[in-house]
Formats: sequence, C-alpha cells, structure tokens
Amino acid sequence: MDRGIKNIGQYLSYLVDDTFEEYAYDVVDSIAKARTPEELLEGVYKALRLAPKLQKKAEAKDCPPVRKPSPEDIEALEREIENISNPRDLRRLAVSLALWAFADWNHCPKEKNSEGGVE
Repeated sequence: MDRGIKNIGQYLSYLVDDTFEEYAYDVVDSIAKARTPEELLEGVYKALRLAPKLQKKAEAKDCPPVRKPSPEDIEALEREIENISNPRDLRRLAVSLALWAFADWNHCPKEKNSEGGVE
C-alpha cells in the first residue's frame, strides 16, 4: 500500500485518539462504509475539516503538531481510487484507511522526568 494512504490513515487516528478528545468515530466509520469513490473522498474531506481543531488541542496539551496528509498523500489516494474498477477493491481501500486510524499511534508521547520515569 502506498505510503500516502498510510499517512491519511495516521491522520484519521487523531480523530479517535483519547488525547485529543475529538471522538469523531462517525467520520472514520463513514470512510469504512464508503461504497463509492465520492463517499470515500467525502469522508476524508470531513476528517480534514477537523484539522484546525485537532491542532489547537495538540498545542493545548503540549503535543507535537498534528501530522496532516500532504498534497502528495491526497494525490496518492485519488490515484488509488482512479485505478479501482471493482467495488470490492474500493471497499477494501476504505476499510484499510479506517483500520490505520485504529493502529497504535503515539501522537503525544509522555516525556521522561529527571528520575527516568514517565510523567
């Protein structure tokens, strides 16, 4: 799978990460349930609209900046979708994106204190 697709999946993970308290499972679910290219792209669009809100939450919690998909990542997704002719393959791509959202990403690592423990 293209790295750009994984990057989009990683971004989606911010929507379901307890750290950011967004809990936009409905957006990730809409991507997983997409049956047409338009539905899939619309779901990613809805997810990207939340980027400024997620960034503010990251800043408030002293987390690293939110890693939004790059233009190249979006182009990779569009190319992938354009190359799909079988609805089952589109469904597989949509579910794969949603699965990446639930991978074990560490968006806001805890810092070690001076005694070597984790705060």
